[in-house]
Amino acid sequence: MEKQVRNILEAASDETLADAILDSYKEVERNYFTKSWKTSELDAGHFVEAVRRFLSFKLVGQYIPIGKTLPSLNDVEIKKILAEKGNDSYRMHIPRVLVVINGIRNKRGVGHLAKLNPNHLDATLIMANVKWVIAELVRLNSQLDASETVKIVDHIVERHVEGMWEEHDITRILVDGLNIKEKIIFLLFSTDHNLDDKLFEIIEYSNKSYFKKILKQLHKERLIEYKSDGTCVISPKGVLYAEKIILEKVKV
Repeated sequence: MEKQVRNILEAASDETLADAILDSYKEVERNYFTKSWKTSELDAGHFVEAVRRFLSFKLVGQYIPIGKTLPSLNDVEIKKILAEKGNDSYRMHIPRVLVVINGIRNKRGVGHLAKLNPNHLDATLIMANVKWVIAELVRLNSQLDASETVKIVDHIVERHVEGMWEEHDITRILVDGLNIKEKIIFLLFSTDHNLDDKLFEIIEYSNKSYFKKILKQLHKERLIEYKSDGTCVISPKGVLYAEKIILEKVKV
């Protein structure tokens, strides 16, 4: 899925911008899910800079090269962007979201000293806005049909953590030292795969009947909801358990 997003962004701009947007997005996401609030919010500044260049490319056909200073994202700059001809998202919606991201980064003790330190609430706001922006860029520039575009956007707004490898039909856990219970919880937290047979296939466990017994035990512990059709849904208690696994066992 990441490769598809990168290809869409590159086709709509160039390789440099596609890499900058996606790489900075992944840094924000990675640090958010490992609770590194300050680093996550700080990385959001790189994302804002990359997307501003993308917007410039779409609206005027060129952008200030990476490495050179951009003008401040203030009211004057927003009015300039608004005056350009182009899609409303490029002119109005995305720039204003970028202002919100920048404001949190610059005024809440992230890039500078301030009375309010980086925190979960601010980082969550930034994470949600960053996800919306990249999903909007994909939506606007995808040449796929509507259903395929929706799948990509849905995947973007799902959580992603280090320790998972997903490519085409391959899904594998790359974290060492997890027991079978931890693997199931980590997998349900990190991907959209939720059928018992698929989980069994990905984890490559040897005993299917015992595997399903473990799923029933996880259900009893209220870490997951194991439905009669084989669907497994991670619970809020399971999410907390998964986050504990990430903090203790996932190397980032």
